Amino acid sequence: MIDAIAEFFGGVITLLYTYVPNFGATIILLTLIVKMITFPLNNKQIQTTKRMQKLQPEMKKIQQKYKDDKQKQNQAVSEFMKENNMNPMAGCLPLLVQFPILIGIFRILREPDQFLNMEEINRFLFQGAEFIDLMAIPNIGFDNFISQISIYYLFPLIAGGTTFLYSKMSMPADSSQKMMVYLMPAMITVFSFSFPVGLVIYWTMNNVFSIGQHKLINYLDSMKEEKEPEVKAKVKEEKAKESEDKTSKKQEIEREDVKKGKKKNKEKDTEFFKVGSEKEEANKAEAEAQGTKTASAPNGKTKKKKKGKGKK
Repeated sequence: MIDAIAEFFGGVITLLYTYVPNFGATIILLTLIVKMITFPLNNKQIQTTKRMQKLQPEMKKIQQKYKDDKQKQNQAVSEFMKENNMNPMAGCLPLLVQFPILIGIFRILREPDQFLNMEEINRFLFQGAEFIDLMAIPNIGFDNFISQISIYYLFPLIAGGTTFLYSKMSMPADSSQKMMVYLMPAMITVFSFSFPVGLVIYWTMNNVFSIGQHKLINYLDSMKEEKEPEVKAKVKEEKAKESEDKTSKKQEIEREDVKKGKKKNKEKDTEFFKVGSEKEEANKAEAEAQGTKTASAPNGKTKKKKKGKGKK
């Protein structure tokens, strides 16, 4: 498994070296490529850390509530993290991904002839000068203590320092993990004395790129938070405008309905008066016809009632 990883990254380094014939620059480019591939994992780690920092006050309340019962405290904290979809192991994923790569590069630098397909390797950091051998291990240069060791020992110290900076930025401010902020850099510093300088440079550059990514994401999040009130105000304004438009449209529809109702009532009134007028004219005509019939009785005379006579 390790040989397969070493062969893969050996091929990548060989390809990069054909375009950039500097072994130090090749390692830095490899670091950048790996960092770009693992960007989503690192982003998730950063977001998880920020969420845990925001939820720290609530977690401290739970810890304070069950301070006399560790079992209940752990159970309550676990339930709280589950409710908030928090996975503390998510912050360890980038580191777990880096371990196989570190081992593969370690094998490449220890056995370059086996894993690097190159006719000639410029194994020094600065091309054209035999200065800082990237395949050298700091603790083997005791034959020239003043010049060689003093320079080579800088790389483990720089690796430990960058690890400390990134650990302080990436780890949540939780008392249970504060120890790792100091323990991890100390371990990296000690181990780096037994690693080839090229591997130490890889780890250092990985820390530098991680710090840059962390700052970039924090900057973008801060810009997003600054714009959020403006966005909310804009959304509120749009909703108010939309509501106003709906109200205006509703009022317009009501006015149209009123107009239609008035028009309909007017038509009804017109129809009513028209029918009434026609009916009245019909009645009038009928009355006139009846009057004409009465006037044209036989002999043109009308019968009169005889007055009653008094007693004889």
